[in-house]
Amino acid sequence: MDINKYLGENTEKENTPPPPPSKWDEVVVPKASYLLTGDVGTGKSAVAYFILERYSEKYGLRPAVVGLPRSKRDLLPDNFKFLEDIMEIASTENSIVFIDEADIQLPLDSNKDKEAVINFLSLPRQRKQIFILAYHFPRLVKGTYLPFFNAFLFKRPPYLLEFAAKKDSGEMKGMMIKAGERFDEMPSEDEVLKNTYVVAPRIRWQGLLQNDLPSFWSQDLSEIWAGTSVEAPQQGEAQVEQLKLSPEGLRKKMKDQGLEDPYWLNVSELQQKCREAGLSTMGNKDDLVLRLFSSLN
Repeated sequence: MDINKYLGENTEKENTPPPPPSKWDEVVVPKASYLLTGDVGTGKSAVAYFILERYSEKYGLRPAVVGLPRSKRDLLPDNFKFLEDIMEIASTENSIVFIDEADIQLPLDSNKDKEAVINFLSLPRQRKQIFILAYHFPRLVKGTYLPFFNAFLFKRPPYLLEFAAKKDSGEMKGMMIKAGERFDEMPSEDEVLKNTYVVAPRIRWQGLLQNDLPSFWSQDLSEIWAGTSVEAPQQGEAQVEQLKLSPEGLRKKMKDQGLEDPYWLNVSELQQKCREAGLSTMGNKDDLVLRLFSSLN
């Protein structure tokens, strides 16, 4: 047998052993965003905090977490910064930021707010940041936004992929199928928790990487919302009335108060006004107008 021919034919087989953990150093780089997804209880939080601990030190960045309940913040080291919502990220330069529950905080399921979303995903390149966005349901990530991620980090996908991936997002579903096949080969749940399937287009590589647990890891970090009460914000009568207004009703009310008709402005101009007022720029035109109107009352 020609050994050189044999080696040449088998160099790209999937049964080759995974590369050493140092491959993470090629995957995780500054000024980049990463999409993290996987089924419940497969270790998404563990790999996110592993990356935060390791690469905040390696790149001299401040680790930050968005939306962590106040009652759970003592689970993390003192050097962590806690952000209430994604609007605080723009002013948090030189940081590596974990955005959990990104399905809620930054839905990417349509082109409705495409400009605002693209501006947000471009922040790392402008402010020396790293973003890690964790999505339980990658079906909420439209294919339009995939090129803005440096790599895709998969824990074991849900059993029923049709509930996880959009029908028109063949790229995402294909990656999830490949990841699922690799996790199905693992002999135990322990192995599932220890590994992440990585697709890194920028370095033209995909495969399994072992992720260590961070030094501060505890089971409580994997159940971050356990025992946390969620209270609905209190709304006064005026706020309830505003929320019930139709766009035409809102326009009339603003005109009655002698305010400029904001519907003459386009979405970009409304977003700029929201930024100047320190308000969120997410949402459609009606959302932005209502937000501006509420801030004036």
